[in-house]
Amino acid sequence: MHWVDVESKRLQSFSERHVIATGITPSGDIHVGNMREILTGEVITRGLKQKNVEAQLIYIGDTIDPLRKVYPFLDESYKEHVGKPLSEIPCPCSSHKSYAEHFLTPFLDAAKTLGIEANVLLSHEMYAQGMYTEASRKVLDNKDRIKEILQDISKRDLPDDWFPYNPKCSECGRLTTTKVIGYEFPYVNYTCSCGHEGKADLRKDDGKLPWRVDWPARWWFLGVTFEPFGKDHAAAGGSYDTAKRISEEVFDRKAPQYVVYEWIQLKGKGAMSSSTGVVISAAKMLKMTPPEVFRYFVLRNNPIKHLDFDPGLGILNLVDEYDSTEKRYFEGSADDKSKRIEKIEEELARTYELSQPFSLPSKLPLQIPYRHLVSVVQINEDFEGILDILKRAEHFESLSKEDENHLKQRIGCVKFWLDNFAPEKVKFSIAKETPKITLESDHKKYLEDLSIKLTQEEWAPDAIHNAIYELAQIQNIKSKTAFQLVYQAILDQKHGPRLGYFLSTLDKGFVVGRIGEVAK
Repeated sequence: MHWVDVESKRLQSFSERHVIATGITPSGDIHVGNMREILTGEVITRGLKQKNVEAQLIYIGDTIDPLRKVYPFLDESYKEHVGKPLSEIPCPCSSHKSYAEHFLTPFLDAAKTLGIEANVLLSHEMYAQGMYTEASRKVLDNKDRIKEILQDISKRDLPDDWFPYNPKCSECGRLTTTKVIGYEFPYVNYTCSCGHEGKADLRKDDGKLPWRVDWPARWWFLGVTFEPFGKDHAAAGGSYDTAKRISEEVFDRKAPQYVVYEWIQLKGKGAMSSSTGVVISAAKMLKMTPPEVFRYFVLRNNPIKHLDFDPGLGILNLVDEYDSTEKRYFEGSADDKSKRIEKIEEELARTYELSQPFSLPSKLPLQIPYRHLVSVVQINEDFEGILDILKRAEHFESLSKEDENHLKQRIGCVKFWLDNFAPEKVKFSIAKETPKITLESDHKKYLEDLSIKLTQEEWAPDAIHNAIYELAQIQNIKSKTAFQLVYQAILDQKHGPRLGYFLSTLDKGFVVGRIGEVAK
């Protein structure tokens, strides 16, 4: 049984209605690793609904959180904004209302592309609308008990003047430079290191609860029953342990059920981090990875398993694996799902179904080998030109609108990947002029004879490959050398895509003529 169905069945036994929550602080590019959390929440929501359980997914942007420091990707002008809420800091590109919106918007757009539908809540608006008012009152009325819980669980002493609320200075706008000097609902009196003295209103966005207290507070007033979170929160003495106690002893409700997930690491660079800039943003990820393929990448493994995201050649392997699974899923009887599933493991079939951003395809979608598409896109960037090449290679005669859209989307991913992440060894371009190559006499004769031999061959990948290889054997030319000679003739470099497939996409007359010209 797939892990999503295991979790959904477990949650079904707890309640017939669930509120699933996930969230992030938009302090920098929201990366591929962060996408694992919201995607985990989404598939659990989907799994529950498929069991006729009422379920809602909530995504919380912690937009009231302060800017902690000037991160490596920011210029020094942001030094004056350190300590201010992210929702009140200028956008780095001047195109959004705030710093928070700058980083949150592309992530939420990426989530929609992945088929994730969530009720998006922004913490600065939640405070401003009074959603935190009663929770904040409970916290401050029980501050001594909360302090005991935090010290008991974390095994560290808090200062005597610790207070579970961070007022925002009405003069300098910072949350991190204030000190509470008094409280009587609904006001918290404070002084600020900037010299200002004032009071914050708990009914507004005049401040916020610290994270370890904010988390159980939102569980309470949002009615959260399930939440996936990273392994850092699950560590002994970590934020979940304290939130659980606060939830039960202050808010008088059981802590939500949960799933712990491991990090998605960037291959060769370790764990991704918005603050260090070691990231591939969710937006960029979906420009180079078809959405169903990324969902497959995450969902094929249990959340507790760490994943390595390889934006280089790993993308090609990942798409190939997905396409292979898809093909197996649709093998067998087209109108009998049970017979089709017999040909593929049940868990893998379920992974494929959950990988679909929206509805399950009614038939096998158009499949063009991804590596082949990488080659074709570099031969002709125009969509109509790409279609001509693929038709010439007999991949299809005509396209349905659905398959055309599928192909366009994949072509877009390939182009972005080639421009931004592809290793140099897979890149090429057809030499516009005939390359001038110094040839040894036996190599010259080989190319002369090859141009004649190819004229007589069927223009198909295997036939072309075999012709190149067999002639090399006959003339005692190393096969590696023979292939390099042909690459040089066409690309003016000694390597390139799989030669038989590559040449079959080109005009036969051009290939034969070019090889003959080089031989001369």
